[in-house]
Amino acid sequence: MTTDDAWQEYLAAAQQLDAVRREAATAAGAQARGVHAAREELTVVRARLVPQQSRLRALGVPEAELLPSEPEVAAAARAISTGPEAVRAALRQARVNADAADAATRLPGSGPLLARPDTWWQLLLVGAVGLALVAVAVALCLGGLYLLR
Repeated sequence: MTTDDAWQEYLAAAQQLDAVRREAATAAGAQARGVHAAREELTVVRARLVPQQSRLRALGVPEAELLPSEPEVAAAARAISTGPEAVRAALRQARVNADAADAATRLPGSGPLLARPDTWWQLLLVGAVGLALVAVAVALCLGGLYLLR
């Protein structure tokens, strides 16, 4: 083997090593971007869940029902074990679930907000007070007409 041949082998090996290094750097950068995006998504989902938990506590939902069960935790761990993209997919599904929960608790006639007994009592009370005010207004008008005659 001549010096020229050895030099050519060295250059080929250096080029292969550089290609492997670049590929590893690209993969690491993509993974870092995926991790960053997953963390941002997690922040958004957590911010959505806090007010929902507060509403559910106000509705009297027991604290134990607001926490995930062990089978749910195990299923979530299996779902995200393949990497940042799986984590992001799970977080997107969590956002969809949070949207559905918001819809169930805010739309008229659906969800537990209108099913609360004190809501109906409040509606009845406001209705009775409004009816009483109308009766007083009618009485005052009739009394005023009577006095003007």
